[in-house]
Amino acid sequence: MSPRFVRFTALFYGSLAVLAAVWCGLRGFEVSLLGNSGVASLLLGVLAAACTISLGLLAYRLLPVLRGISEELAPYLVDGARSRDLVLVSIFSGVGEEAFFRGAVLQEFGLVVSSLLFGLAHIGPDRRYLVWTIWAVLAGFVFGAIFEVSGGLLAPVLAHAGHNAATLLLWKRSRESKEMTGAS
Repeated sequence: MSPRFVRFTALFYGSLAVLAAVWCGLRGFEVSLLGNSGVASLLLGVLAAACTISLGLLAYRLLPVLRGISEELAPYLVDGARSRDLVLVSIFSGVGEEAFFRGAVLQEFGLVVSSLLFGLAHIGPDRRYLVWTIWAVLAGFVFGAIFEVSGGLLAPVLAHAGHNAATLLLWKRSRESKEMTGAS
């Protein structure tokens, strides 16, 4: 992952957040950052991240297609990437996508439509990636539900960014461990 890619993700997801802000402003949607309670939102976001990370690890162990996709994508996403860059990209995607899909789309069209559109935004290049799309739809429901329960963006942003960061960092560590032991 190059510094150029990190800058691109910052620009892309920053633009998505700006688009969400404009959409919400034009439609008169109020979007709270902290929600009903900052502490409750923080705890809910961390709990949701822990659950999605755990389920993601279980799915990785149980579904060979996920392991195959991971091996295919690793050279482009995590091999040689700095941990800091993986965390930054995770934060950018969590903020941008949650502002857009939960802050704007969910308020405009509801939980089901926003979750389905979130999944469609995560379609891969072939059928093998369908499992990733389905996962994104399910995550969209989780993130949307915690947005509605918490009343703000903090919980879904933490859940989303935390999930992405932990997944990428664990993936990178796993790949590095395999390299050090000589496993393929």
